Amino acid sequence: MARKRKKTGPDLTKVLIAFLGAILVILVGTAAYLLRAPEQTAFDEPTAATAAENEYDADAFVMRDGFLCYEAAPYRIGIDVSTHQGLIDWQAVADAGVEFAILRVGYRGSTEGKLYEDEQFRENLAGARAAGLQLGVYFFSQALTPEEAEEEAELACRLLDGETLELPVFYDWEEVSGGSRVESAASVPMTDCAIAFCEAVERKGYTAGVYFNQSYGYGYLELERLQDYTLWLAEYGDTPSFRYHFDCLQYTDSGTVDGIEGAVDLNLLILQ
Repeated sequence: MARKRKKTGPDLTKVLIAFLGAILVILVGTAAYLLRAPEQTAFDEPTAATAAENEYDADAFVMRDGFLCYEAAPYRIGIDVSTHQGLIDWQAVADAGVEFAILRVGYRGSTEGKLYEDEQFRENLAGARAAGLQLGVYFFSQALTPEEAEEEAELACRLLDGETLELPVFYDWEEVSGGSRVESAASVPMTDCAIAFCEAVERKGYTAGVYFNQSYGYGYLELERLQDYTLWLAEYGDTPSFRYHFDCLQYTDSGTVDGIEGAVDLNLLILQ
């Protein structure tokens, strides 16, 4: 009878196979991590490689008499308002040094998706025009598709009814918390909607623009596709750090201006 070999330890071949298998699992996992699409989170790394860069001189932004100014180029001081500001004494606003106003012309409801005219739009339009301010308007969008964005643009232009504007008609899409029919900002083709709105506005003879904050500018909008439109950035503070070019800066939502009760958004339009 042949004598059985006594096992003194694990089979070296099996050990080697197990070791190589573990290495393979680690390599595959690492590759998957590196190749995965980046999450679109607030202040994510910028991806708009072909968008124009922010070339403003940071030292040229200064506060003067309660308003942010830009000393390196011509500029205008402005506000944006809606029905939330209530009745406005527009002559007092103009006398305080405000040169332009961007008025909310309308909005889409966040729950049912219906379209509305801003309740104070017509009175704000007449009052600001009589006070000699330069004017633009914005539409607060909750569009889910480019078709809905175009519908919003058509309403905005219809409400303007041929009114001459010195500033653009802006597309303003913002996520609304609670009770919204929008699943998430990431579920909306944001850039396509903005372009559809702007193109519809331009067909009516108006200049078009897009409003956004840093998070949307970095994470949801393809800024390289929006370079033909006026860009209105919301970044609160005295010196904007946003990487890409913008034309108008909303730098606070808690400003105070004579003629308006309570807080109001303040804006700086840089002319260059």
